[in-house]
Amino acid sequence: MGTRGRIGALAALAVAAVAVMAAATAHGADVEGQRPLMIVGDTFRFTPGAWSHYLIHDRVKKEYYRMTVATLERIDRGGKPCSWMEIGVTPEKDPPVVTRILVEETKTGPGEIHEVIVQVRGYDPFTVPESFYRGEERDVGNFRGTAVARRIDRRVIPVAGRSVTAWDVEAVDAAGDVTTALVSEEVAPIGIVLAESPQVDMVLSDWGTGAKSRIEGTPVNFYVWLMMRMGDALAK
Repeated sequence: MGTRGRIGALAALAVAAVAVMAAATAHGADVEGQRPLMIVGDTFRFTPGAWSHYLIHDRVKKEYYRMTVATLERIDRGGKPCSWMEIGVTPEKDPPVVTRILVEETKTGPGEIHEVIVQVRGYDPFTVPESFYRGEERDVGNFRGTAVARRIDRRVIPVAGRSVTAWDVEAVDAAGDVTTALVSEEVAPIGIVLAESPQVDMVLSDWGTGAKSRIEGTPVNFYVWLMMRMGDALAK
C-alpha cells in the first residue's frame, strides 16, 4: 500500500471511529454477547466459586445458546458488600463472550452494578462505559427478576447424575408474565433447575464449585477497543 493509500485508510478509520463512538454513545446498548439473566424469587446465592451451565432457548429471537453463570470473589465497594460475577454466553453462530460484572449483593440477587468488563473470544477485554449499564432499558447487566407467587410441590429430582431437592413454583415479573420453574438452593449461584416463560426457556446441564475468572489480559477502553476492531477490519 502506498503513502496515499495509507493516508486514505487512516482517514477512513478516523471517520468510522467517530461515527461508531457517536452511535454507541447515543444508543447505549451496543455491547456484544449480552443476554438477559433470569432470577426466580430469592434463590440466588453469592457463593464464591459457584458456577452453573444452562441451555437456553430465546423464544422471541428464536435462538439457542449456552450460558455459564459464576459468582467469584467478594469485595467491599463504597461500604457495600459486593461480588464479582461472570456470565459466559456461547451463541450458535457468534463467538463466545464473557461479561464480568461487579454487583452489590442483595437478598434477592444482584443489585447495583459498579463495574463491567467484557471479552469476546479472540480479542482483548474492554471496560464498559457506565452509561451502558445504567437505567431500566439496558442490555448489559440485564437481570430479570421474578417474584414467587406460588409454591406448588417439593420433590427430589435427578440432575446431571446427582439428586437435588427442588420446588416447583410459579413466579411473576413486573410485566405480569408468569414463569413456571423448578428451583433449588442446592444449585448455586442462581438456583434455577428449569424455567419456562413466554420469552425464554432454560434448563440446567451442570453445576459445581471452583470457578475462576475467564477474562484474559488487561482491559482496554471500550472506544479504543472499537477502533482496534475497525483497524483489524481495514487491514484485511
